[in-house]
Amino acid sequence: MNIFGVLDYFSSFRADRVVDVTLLVVLIAVLIPLVLLLLRSRNILENWTEMFERNTIVTAMRIAMTRRGKKEAIHALAQSVDEISEPLHEYIVSKKSDLTEFLDVSIDEGKTSTTYDILLDSSHVLNGDNKSNGHSLRKVLEDYGAVIIKIVDGSVDRTDVESFIDSLAKYTSVAKNQVGLAVAIGEDISPEAKESVTKFISQKVRGLAINHLLLIDKPSFTPPHSLPSTPQTK
Repeated sequence: MNIFGVLDYFSSFRADRVVDVTLLVVLIAVLIPLVLLLLRSRNILENWTEMFERNTIVTAMRIAMTRRGKKEAIHALAQSVDEISEPLHEYIVSKKSDLTEFLDVSIDEGKTSTTYDILLDSSHVLNGDNKSNGHSLRKVLEDYGAVIIKIVDGSVDRTDVESFIDSLAKYTSVAKNQVGLAVAIGEDISPEAKESVTKFISQKVRGLAINHLLLIDKPSFTPPHSLPSTPQTK
């Protein structure tokens, strides 16, 4: 405005203040939509990043598991979750245990208790034959959060997902620890179960410290049917 001589028409102090206020209002009106667009874009990028991370873990664990078993799921974690893969792998190959400390773990809630098929948290890590390896995994689980896995015989439906979420809430309440990764593994996943997880992710309850909730379908291996032999003609 100064280059084009517009300000020459405003010589008084009051007129200069009017121009300043007008420009300020215009700049604010322009910047507010830009800031809102930036915040919305950041939320979209965060959602995409989280979705990509979830899909990567699901695909990697599905490929790594030879069958739908508890120990196989723990070994698949060591190959699929970057945050805990290295210390968990070192823990598996170095310790003198069969990983039973992570299987069928019960958490007391007064007069009742809840049993988890697989529960990896810092309080259940053993030292094994190398204390440093146990300490490394324990420290990682303290930062990342517990890993809880549910194995379902058959299809994972809405009831399985809802009961699993309830058990996760009980763990966070009793153990005073966050859940870094929760996984339900079944023969297949029903559409209702997927809808429940999507709803949980979009409307995550405040105060419920569950970072990732995943569903993995791992069909049981069925050998192919042998074709009947064709009689040879003489």
